[in-house]
Amino acid sequence: MAARIPKLVVVEPGGSRREVEVTPTPFRIGRQAGNELALRDSRISRQQAQIVTDNGKYLLEDMGSRHGTFVNGQRVIKHELRSDDSIDFGVPESYQIIFMSSEESLGELIQRVESSVPAAATSVGHGLHHLGVLLEVARALHSSMSLEDVLASVLDAALQVTKTQRGVLLLMQDGELQPSVVRSSEHRMMRPQDIEISQSVLRQVVNSRRELIVSDTGVDERIRDQASVVRLELHTIVAIPLEKLPVMGSLDTTISGKPAELLGVLYLDSHAPSTAFSDLDREVLRSLAQEAATVVENARLFALARARERLDHEMKIAQEIQKRLLPKSFPPSEVFTITGTTIACEMVGGDYLDVLELEGGRYGLVVADIAGKGIPAALMASMLQGTFSATAGTDLALRVVAGRVNKYLVEHSLDDRYATLFYAVLAADGSLEYLNAGHVPGMILSEGAAVRYLPSDNFPLGMFDFAEYSSSREKLAGGDFLVLYSDGISEAQNERGELFGEQGLRDLLVKFQGKTANELFEAIHVGVREFTQGAPQSDDMTVFVVHYQGKKA
Repeated sequence: MAARIPKLVVVEPGGSRREVEVTPTPFRIGRQAGNELALRDSRISRQQAQIVTDNGKYLLEDMGSRHGTFVNGQRVIKHELRSDDSIDFGVPESYQIIFMSSEESLGELIQRVESSVPAAATSVGHGLHHLGVLLEVARALHSSMSLEDVLASVLDAALQVTKTQRGVLLLMQDGELQPSVVRSSEHRMMRPQDIEISQSVLRQVVNSRRELIVSDTGVDERIRDQASVVRLELHTIVAIPLEKLPVMGSLDTTISGKPAELLGVLYLDSHAPSTAFSDLDREVLRSLAQEAATVVENARLFALARARERLDHEMKIAQEIQKRLLPKSFPPSEVFTITGTTIACEMVGGDYLDVLELEGGRYGLVVADIAGKGIPAALMASMLQGTFSATAGTDLALRVVAGRVNKYLVEHSLDDRYATLFYAVLAADGSLEYLNAGHVPGMILSEGAAVRYLPSDNFPLGMFDFAEYSSSREKLAGGDFLVLYSDGISEAQNERGELFGEQGLRDLLVKFQGKTANELFEAIHVGVREFTQGAPQSDDMTVFVVHYQGKKA
């Protein structure tokens, strides 16, 4: 028999896999076109490495690459490859390659086991046959093969045990069973459209969640009269549900009384009747079905974990970008001090605050709150911040700024996305012009614990293209505090579901005895924290405090 050619399992940066035979040799690897294995990563050298043969051995040689060639985490110049060796090229999040040697196949293993058993020892030979099948499956499960190849090994083993003609592994996808792997008894891959399955048998197994193993349909009253069985002329049918046993907590305890989740069905059939299946046959089939269920569940969990890792990575990037969009420091002024921050209830949030330096020694103060949370809200917050800063920076009238930003958001944001915004322009003489677009009212705290509100007279931004905007004016006296915030403060909840509310914030301002913006800022955060008592919050929290000392003579 000719020697089997080793293979490389190539794991793409995105996680997909493919197999490549190591032929011819030298087998060249690198990013340059014309290599036997061309890898599309600019960090990999044009001629990275090659695989050569020497007295039946396969050797990996580095070709003077820029970042080196590694086997099982160790940098190598020349290395004899063994099955399951992991190869990478010294750069993160790039290709990984698994070397698979020419080990004997399932059929050869079974034939060798059978030929070594005396004819008189039939039961022993039968047991060894099944043992060989399970050993081969175990080896496949612990290899670096793709999910499809592992499931094909399980299906081949089931075909060997039952001596049926065709096998299908159907997996549950979007609530329906879909063929995933289809094999013939000759271990050939088949197309799903080339095989017709008894749907009545599948329904029976899915509804009952019980296996159906029939060696001769002609004498089994459960299915002998079913139309699809008769039409397809099926005499042997095996259908076993693949189930994931539910677990509870870290103790991995099976939950009683709750049905197991159906992952798929192992289905095999034949046009010829079989000998009666023994208890050992059935037990091996159940083991194979359980192994297939385990493989499918592990693959699903791995995919979920990878997706979660990618999402966490993207969230961290978004969080870092959002942090950079916040003011690194607030501008110094002889007449007022500013402090503030925003705290996202998730990794990224939809609130933002900013300070714009305008002509004539004036400053624009912005607090905005995007409807919703998470990445969509954060993206719109970033878009709003860029658009608003560019528009307001031209020093147009406040109503004109709001109108232009509103029109932009209506045209470029999703239908259910809008923003509330409070924009105030503060001059050195204490003149304050503000525009409240659907936002919670700002508050001014004056001497004598007097609090007055700056309510909204306008629609939120991005809600209606016909919206028109107007501004209002106030005058700050020396010692006044201007407090801007988002509804994450007023809607902060304690464990009883009670809201902090605008009244809670007003009461806190009335009781404030401090003298600086930092002291009031800290008093607000302490007050909210004491009210919520550690209860989880569902909205971002933003606080902006301006202390106007008054223009010096």
